[in-house]
Amino acid sequence: MKSLILTEKPSVARDFALALSVKNRGDGYFESEIYIITWAIGHLLTPYNPEDYDLKWKKWTLQNLPIIPNTINYRPNPGTKKQLGIVIKLLKRDDIKEIVVATDAGREGELIARTILHYAKVNKNSFRFWTSDALNSNIIKREMQKRVPLKDYDNLFFAGRSRQIADWLVGMNLSRLASLKLGDLFSIGRVQTAVLSFLVDRRIEIERFIPKDYWKIKAKFTFDKKGLDAYWFDPTKKEEKNKLTNEELANKIIQKLTPSTPAEVSDVSKVEKYEKSPPLFSLTDLQRMANKRFGFSAKKTLDLAQNLYEKYKCLSYPRSDARVLGQKSFDLASSLLGKFYHLHPSLFEKFDRSKLNTNNKHIFNDDKLTDHHALIPLDDFKGPANCDEAKIFDLVLRRFIMVFSKDHCFQETKITITCNDELFQATGKAVREVGWKFLDLGVKEKLLPCLQKSQIGKLKKALLESKKTLPPQEYSEATLLKDMINPSKNIQENNLKKIFRGEIGLGTQATRAQIIETLITRNYIIRQKRNLIATKKGVFLIDHLQTMGTTKIVASPKETAVWELKLEKIKNGKSSHREFLDEIKSFVNKSCVEWKQLSNSALPTPPKSSTNSSKLTNTIPGSCPICTGELIESKKAYGCSKWQAGCKFTVWKKIAGKQITKPQFTQLLASGSTDLLEGWLSKQGTQFSARLTISEGGKVTFKYV
Repeated sequence: MKSLILTEKPSVARDFALALSVKNRGDGYFESEIYIITWAIGHLLTPYNPEDYDLKWKKWTLQNLPIIPNTINYRPNPGTKKQLGIVIKLLKRDDIKEIVVATDAGREGELIARTILHYAKVNKNSFRFWTSDALNSNIIKREMQKRVPLKDYDNLFFAGRSRQIADWLVGMNLSRLASLKLGDLFSIGRVQTAVLSFLVDRRIEIERFIPKDYWKIKAKFTFDKKGLDAYWFDPTKKEEKNKLTNEELANKIIQKLTPSTPAEVSDVSKVEKYEKSPPLFSLTDLQRMANKRFGFSAKKTLDLAQNLYEKYKCLSYPRSDARVLGQKSFDLASSLLGKFYHLHPSLFEKFDRSKLNTNNKHIFNDDKLTDHHALIPLDDFKGPANCDEAKIFDLVLRRFIMVFSKDHCFQETKITITCNDELFQATGKAVREVGWKFLDLGVKEKLLPCLQKSQIGKLKKALLESKKTLPPQEYSEATLLKDMINPSKNIQENNLKKIFRGEIGLGTQATRAQIIETLITRNYIIRQKRNLIATKKGVFLIDHLQTMGTTKIVASPKETAVWELKLEKIKNGKSSHREFLDEIKSFVNKSCVEWKQLSNSALPTPPKSSTNSSKLTNTIPGSCPICTGELIESKKAYGCSKWQAGCKFTVWKKIAGKQITKPQFTQLLASGSTDLLEGWLSKQGTQFSARLTISEGGKVTFKYV
């Protein structure tokens, strides 16, 4: 009897085969006398399209909404249909005594595996392999010994499936409602629309911003030949105390400040402060840093980190939202520090051995540990020195050593000067111990001269600086990710603010990058250099949604974050997935009633710019066989809506001299093959008959008869 190991990707299956000495390669699997190792290719199964439940739902009409099936069913993803068949056949073999789920350790990985097992209707002893470490042979052998019953992760599966069903119900119904009533293609999603609202609100803030004039007075002093620049301030104000909004008052003050006017140091305040290092990287923290430092998109950073994990095996599991290690990782951390000290001794100049302590909750904290620990380096990077992966690895390596380095210590100095009854202040820092900032690619501090209280000097000159208030900055991916992690500033209720300053935000570490790419693909936002800016179409959609009583929930970061909190509670066994889905269905029903009651004459007209996006007549039922994006039709081809994000799935409308109709393309995607078609033209000019088939990976080929 054998154990079947199901991984999420072929590369991971190869790692298992190497570690467990499984050398025989079959079609879609490895096999030995003890193990069979096979793999998914992401999601082998995709939820039914509406028309798969009932043909009436194929046509986009208001009368047939809402679409709420009694159960959510699944069908094979056409591009990976062959591998699904192999996996199911292996699962049902009589010599399989147990199944070991070794898909990625997270909500999506759990969903991928369970959906396959349920679809195959297998009922065998099942276990879960779980690790957040990079998969080398030692770790695979160790964790195989520690595998636990699969049912221990039931709540994680319930959370993953609830998320998927909720997204399907909201997306299918609200996208059709908005498109039909507004007369253009509008895609609405449970999380993506809330994120879009951030960008729309920011664009509106900037467009409506009216700059205001203000003035600052800068004075240059000399004390025993030591120069010092200081700004006028009002000690009665808590905020913006050096800004003057009254030009007349500003001019009166400047007239009092003539050159050579005596000045006295009225106060010198020196406070020694210590600054801890930032925590270890979560994926989103890494994405933000890479965007600031290198201009990388969130998706690019995720892809690079995934390469470091899978290909180079020098990074821990990247899709983590934790910023700490567990106490069980102490020995691992200790051995890694020893390894990297020998490899990169120059980075350890400020190393503090006392930080390597299980009582150091800044690093080792089981209470803040999630499914995976923070991102850490597990081995040295052995790829090209100047490649993008090397840049990401260097960030993670430096952060890892940083948390075990000395605190940054500095003396903060404030000097207050009185000149002709007016007060001026200068602030600066004097570094006492650079500490971890030694690894932060340079530290620049403003240094002040050493002055004593009551010391007398004189004013050299005073300048009146005329300024204007600035609008909010455009979102970059780094700042958008920050607000996705912590949407609390958009929430009024104090009890919810506390929750959303913690681990709950919009989307997950694994999905945030794709949400941004989806908004770009759907023409709701555009990239301008490092900024993300809402388009007219994006503004139009959010403006309209926010006028609605029920549907406006999807445009609310607060409400969407509440949904995320409920999914987190489901994962932790503290809430019912059935209650959550009942709530989603109720929301969809109420939204349908609301949209149907809207008078067409009262509806606004979409902006002309939105007509550049795919019209409703140019969308095709189904999803991309490679990445599960939407299917679209252009003048020359059928393809994936995520082409701008890099998906290459394309079926040309004219192949071998023959036009491919939309029904033929739909049949190809649904069944993996067209009917036998005549009239194809070879390169030699002769006609032939053949079926079009779609193979694993979305490649279209002929099947001759």
